[in-house]
Amino acid sequence: MDLKTNKHIDYKKTVEDAFILAAGFGRRLMPLTKNMPKPLVEINQKPMIDYIFDALTTIGINKIYINTHYQHKKIFEFIERKKISNIHISHETRLLDTGGGIKNAIDLNTTKAIMIINCDAILLNNYSNLLQDLQKKFNPDKMDALLAFSSPKNAVGYFGGGDFIITEDGTVIESDRSDKMVFMGISVLNTKTLELINDDRFSLVQIWSKLIKKRTCYGLVFENTWYHAGNVEAINLANQFSE
Repeated sequence: MDLKTNKHIDYKKTVEDAFILAAGFGRRLMPLTKNMPKPLVEINQKPMIDYIFDALTTIGINKIYINTHYQHKKIFEFIERKKISNIHISHETRLLDTGGGIKNAIDLNTTKAIMIINCDAILLNNYSNLLQDLQKKFNPDKMDALLAFSSPKNAVGYFGGGDFIITEDGTVIESDRSDKMVFMGISVLNTKTLELINDDRFSLVQIWSKLIKKRTCYGLVFENTWYHAGNVEAINLANQFSE
């Protein structure tokens, strides 16, 4: 399969659509998500997903896809109140995981790049700067994916050992080294790569694994503090944030 796009592309315009992953149950944020979908949990009186909307508007995204499942009506009602016209909602009657949810919602007949955002990443400043960096630095001539990373010390609320290594040439590799970077749940992906998996339910991790082997998965490092919404403690810390 040829996953390359035509040369001489204006890279600033190759990422015009975005996908917000919003279908999960948010179990790690209980009891905040007992009657509320995770994207609508508030940070400083503002739903998490609203920070994403603001950033996407700033960088000029044309179309926003959102997949829903748990408490989907509340997300739909919120979007209706916001009166955002460029949103396509893909409701999943059964969870399709991150990769399957995107594959189910978008048109795979065209080769294009899409920005993918998980609501787990809470950036209370510099959000649009990070997304714009991804938008500008995604090079479809050599990249099938560009993932946003941070060092563990900048990921408030994250207690893992990191995910991947970024090499000197910017490619991402899997490693047992101790200096792994933390994937932020924000990336750009060539949508044609979704056809590498035949299942209708699968994780994006399966795609990245294939692209890492092809050396077409790249990383970009975010240098500022952000909050990983993996638990209520991280939400409480984010609520104490001030400019």
